[in-house]
Parts: sequence; structure tokens; C-alpha cells
Amino acid sequence: MDFEKFFKELKKDMATLVADRFSQEKEDVKNEVTLFLEQSKDKLKRWAQLLADGLLSPEEFELLLKSQKDLLVLASLHKAGVSKIKIGHFKNAAIKLVVGKAVSFLI
Repeated sequence: MDFEKFFKELKKDMATLVADRFSQEKEDVKNEVTLFLEQSKDKLKRWAQLLADGLLSPEEFELLLKSQKDLLVLASLHKAGVSKIKIGHFKNAAIKLVVGKAVSFLI
């Protein structure tokens, strides 16, 4: 897996997801998500390589990503009064996006 290409496309797709979900807060949320991705890059790279090597299933990869979900604190959305449910739905969609992107790079 070409991780750098994967990571670049992931950041682009994540920005699109943010723009689709949050029109008014999108720049702040995009910055927070990008920062989170950069901080998680080493773990993501290691897990993606395990997935590519067949040592993790897509389900196990998703479980590892879910373990990091609470670390993504979207302060701008909390300040804007966005419900925890909507934020939770966004986080779940973001995880699905990462898993889908990683699996597509294995094909």
C-alpha cells in the first residue's frame, strides 16, 4: 500500500465529508480533523500496513479506528451547539470512510 497516497486522498475525502455535513463550521472542523489525522498518522500507517499484509481483517481495522473515536474532540462543533448525536454520526461516517479508503487501496 502506498501510504502517502492513501493519506493524501484520505485527507481530501475527509474534507469533503466535513463540507457535506457542516456548512457553517466547516473550516474549523476541517482544521480539527486534519490535526487529528496528522497526530494519528503513525498509528494509521502501522494499522494500514497490518491490513495490507493480511494480519488484520477490515473488521479488526475498523475496531482499532473506533478505539480512537473519542480522541477526536470537535470543540468547534460543541461551541456551535451541534448535538452529540450529530457529532457521533459524523465520527462513525469518518471511520467508515477510512476503512473504505484503506480497503480500496488493497484492491
